Amino acid sequence: MLCLAIAVTTCGVNAQSDSDTHDKSNFLDSLLNEKLEFYRHLYPEISFLILKGGDELVADMMALDLALGHQPSSLDYEHPPKLREDLMIASANRIVYMLQYSMPSASLFKADDPLGWQEHICVLTINPDEIAADSVQATRNLLDLPQEFIQNIPDDLRLQPTDYLEFVIDHEVYHCLQSMYVGPQEMSHKEFWGEYNHFLNEQGADAYAMGMHINTRLENSSFAKNILRIRGMALYSGDPDHLTCKALQQIFKVPVEDMAEMSAKEVFGTANRIREHVTISYDEYIQYLASSVQAMKVLGVEDLVSDELRNRIKDVQSDPAQVKELVTNTRRYLSELSCDEI
Repeated sequence: MLCLAIAVTTCGVNAQSDSDTHDKSNFLDSLLNEKLEFYRHLYPEISFLILKGGDELVADMMALDLALGHQPSSLDYEHPPKLREDLMIASANRIVYMLQYSMPSASLFKADDPLGWQEHICVLTINPDEIAADSVQATRNLLDLPQEFIQNIPDDLRLQPTDYLEFVIDHEVYHCLQSMYVGPQEMSHKEFWGEYNHFLNEQGADAYAMGMHINTRLENSSFAKNILRIRGMALYSGDPDHLTCKALQQIFKVPVEDMAEMSAKEVFGTANRIREHVTISYDEYIQYLASSVQAMKVLGVEDLVSDELRNRIKDVQSDPAQVKELVTNTRRYLSELSCDEI
């Protein structure tokens, strides 16, 4: 079944001959492997599989097909048995899409008759060279804006590659851990149910990744503050579901010495409590979405709002006070990055 997803067109990756680039790539790969070994030791009941894409995309999907077996199932979404295969095809196509565009992602599956490895498999699509080769690339990966804008951000306000790579790994691992230990997204007929859960899950994932950063760095570092600023500009990228400032601010309220003493599993528990603390209702999310669209119009980036989304929320009234707050906060974070305009 997964072989259906292998019939894709991949773009070649130009070989890099520069020794510095090669050394940096090896360093990032080593960092990725060390982090995964940490999680494999911490959660021996889960197999962590890393896929990088690029020239390896077809081989990646064949390896995934082998690992999952003939009748695997997704553990990210609650579903009736009769839709297992449809959901797996959709999940496989999503993984292919993420690999083609070098986008980090996480998916949790239950393997069918695993051949000597764990039944639960966390599939991560992370290519260090594509997301964290330097500070410009790392910052642009999180803040989806033109490169010329990113280059105008002072270097000390950009995201440093190694810190960012670790943040991405922790963020994506959280999604697998949430599916495994908290549970899958429940079924619902509500129109925005998927987006609503995505918004809530991103709060938890960012809280966990930031908590892990503080846990190892023993401080609210400049990187942590820059993550907050960049997440605070999510509307400039047309991405209200990644506006996670409230969750990040809750992490910052935890005393550094308390965070430093936590185990990784305790950080996970803290992130889940923060996720619950900042959770809004489904109806509140719909209004937040409408307010975000109106705020993007005020910010001058209304072209980023798809016609489909406009039609879906056309009957939803935005909250003027919330629109004002979103615009004010977004512009403030833009100013803190020493930038005047997009």
